[in-house]
Amino acid sequence: MALPTASDSGKPVGAPSTADAEQAVRDAYANFVMMLSRADTLPEQSRRSELSTVMAEPQLSHVVKHIDDLKRRHLATYGTVTVHVKSIQIKENDATIYDCRDSRGAGLVDSITHKKINRGIKEDNTKVLLTKGPDQRWRVSESFTLSKGC
Repeated sequence: MALPTASDSGKPVGAPSTADAEQAVRDAYANFVMMLSRADTLPEQSRRSELSTVMAEPQLSHVVKHIDDLKRRHLATYGTVTVHVKSIQIKENDATIYDCRDSRGAGLVDSITHKKINRGIKEDNTKVLLTKGPDQRWRVSESFTLSKGC
């Protein structure tokens, strides 16, 4: 049996399929969301390094600054966010995800009294930009809320 060639599929042999690329982007985004749920618990001396495994600039600096601000105000995050990816668009080394996050199980808590300050919402319409680094790993470069409700 002959092996496929570039001319058989229009793609170079060994090139990832669209489905594989979308899954890689989806996984990178899921890892980003999971990391955010515990980012403020990471040791300060290794926080930036650990976050850089799932984030690129400017998102990385934004998150580090936000964590510093939370700590100054004696606030911490709690809970988890559930992702509901609506679409993924990939163009070379850039990707865009549209998500309808459910953050009802997450929010902010006073780190001294442990009293919950707020909680998330059922439908958080979010746009996320990812970039593929020189190591071929996808990382979130920007994430922002478009609107409440999806």
